[in-house]
Amino acid sequence: MLLNRGCLFKQCFFCVLGIVAATLILGGCQSQSLGPKPPAQVKLGFSLQSADLASLVRSVTLTLAYPDTVIIQQLELVNGTIHDTLVVTPADSIVFTLRALDSNENLLYIGSETRRVAPGEQVEVTILLLPNPELLMLRVGPLFQSTLLQTDNLISVYVDIHNVDSLFGAAFRMRYDTLQLRFSQAEEGGFVRGESAEPTIAGVLKDSLGYVAYFVSRLRKNEIPVPGVSGSGRLATFFFAKRDTGTSVLMIDPETISLTKANGQHVNRFDSLVLESATVEVR
Repeated sequence: MLLNRGCLFKQCFFCVLGIVAATLILGGCQSQSLGPKPPAQVKLGFSLQSADLASLVRSVTLTLAYPDTVIIQQLELVNGTIHDTLVVTPADSIVFTLRALDSNENLLYIGSETRRVAPGEQVEVTILLLPNPELLMLRVGPLFQSTLLQTDNLISVYVDIHNVDSLFGAAFRMRYDTLQLRFSQAEEGGFVRGESAEPTIAGVLKDSLGYVAYFVSRLRKNEIPVPGVSGSGRLATFFFAKRDTGTSVLMIDPETISLTKANGQHVNRFDSLVLESATVEVR
């Protein structure tokens, strides 16, 4: 049975963007002094890109690591956006690390970037927040996309897995709103095949109630054990046609998920699996 980690399963329609770009605009103070370097004012414009994100990410911390000291700053998250001002001492090398946590102080995302900050200089730092490598995560993406009803292009939605160990086969159902979307087709991702391009079998089943059931698995070779694949990657990409205007949430049903090793047992950390969903707006 899957555990409720920070209400992720109960609120998976409010889930987090798998990769978040955080931009820090650093504006230093002008100075011609030959003495000690004055502090630079750091203006933080950190956007989580969606108000839905704030329902899961409850706090964000910024760590500034200098060669001789470390400063940790708690940032205030309001409606998915942070605007704050900090004092930063210019240095040749500062490591900026952002951490996003849920209401239970579980680390969901982390990212870092190293920059030089000189007195009077403006520096833009973009940090990609990636899933905590200690979490097993299955996510639908991108978090949000908007498209016009009149265009003929299909909408693509991917399902990625993060930080899995020895995955041999995966199966799940992804739900969507049939008023806005109509399932068209699916393409297998390359993660289960792995770098060695192991043979796989994959399939998709469409149901009129508004879900796509998908599975992918490696194949055994004449009863010879085939190991699973570890790491992060794409399980599948799904394509949908547009039917009507409105918003559809695409979410994985937690009761239908199977992530197994070659011996048929659940992969490690399956009981604490974190799920994320996507939103598609047709206008």
